[in-house]
Amino acid sequence: MEFYAPERLNGARLLGIYAPGSPEWHTERSLGVGGSEVGTVLGLNPWESAYALWAKKLNLIPSEIKENWAIRFGKAFEAPILMLWAEEHPDWEVFETGTYADEDCDYRRANPDAIARHRETGELMVVEVKTARMSWDEVPRAYLAQVQHYMGVLKIHKGIIVAVAGMTWNEYDVLYNQELIDVQNVALERFWNSVKSETKPDWDGSESTYNAVKHMNPGLNDLEVEIGDLGQELYRAQIATDEGYKYLMLLKSKTLDTMGSAKHALVGEVRVASRQIRAGTPTLIVNKKANL
Repeated sequence: MEFYAPERLNGARLLGIYAPGSPEWHTERSLGVGGSEVGTVLGLNPWESAYALWAKKLNLIPSEIKENWAIRFGKAFEAPILMLWAEEHPDWEVFETGTYADEDCDYRRANPDAIARHRETGELMVVEVKTARMSWDEVPRAYLAQVQHYMGVLKIHKGIIVAVAGMTWNEYDVLYNQELIDVQNVALERFWNSVKSETKPDWDGSESTYNAVKHMNPGLNDLEVEIGDLGQELYRAQIATDEGYKYLMLLKSKTLDTMGSAKHALVGEVRVASRQIRAGTPTLIVNKKANL
């Protein structure tokens, strides 16, 4: 695939063309906020918190991404998916591109999977490729925020997400939304200021933040620390969690017994839980999006 990476792209400044995972790539990531990190800053990433990202930016915890099968799969099929999309849309040329900095704000960075250019009009479009094991009911909000970010930095008013989710091909147009981009940029500014000032972001109650703090304090000294009201809250939360878990297991047991061999459990017309067979044994999965 050819490259389209002018020194200036609608005002955005080309920083370079870096291979993903290279030392240069990691360096550039540490100096700004890229599109794949916008969802994390906004609290839309279920796997990483803003606190963990903040710690990575300050080198308090490792920033290297562990490539599991999902990441490896996505990287391996990105180019073939782009080729298939180009075949389906012959009016568009598809290019790889470089990493750009916003002309008005250097820490806002953009490195989309591809940029498409209309053969007749010259109009540009951001193209982002996503793969997922399960099909989507709707586009994850973090992906929409990512594409909006790219469009905002590059001043490109047309975007598309090409997704192969659950072996289903889907294309989702992303409409340029300046108001949404402005809201995102406010959050990015707040986050980047916390990085520059080395001020911790707000606590969020995520496992990602908990793991980040664990990595930031790996030692063990035979000391005692008075934590006052925090200790009282910790104790009460642990007791409440233990009791809540016991009650949850009680309800799960009763639900499985009521369902028998049925696959889904309903409340009215809303699917509230489903049985899945794992290692030969049925497991109850509660639909957290049931919105009862």
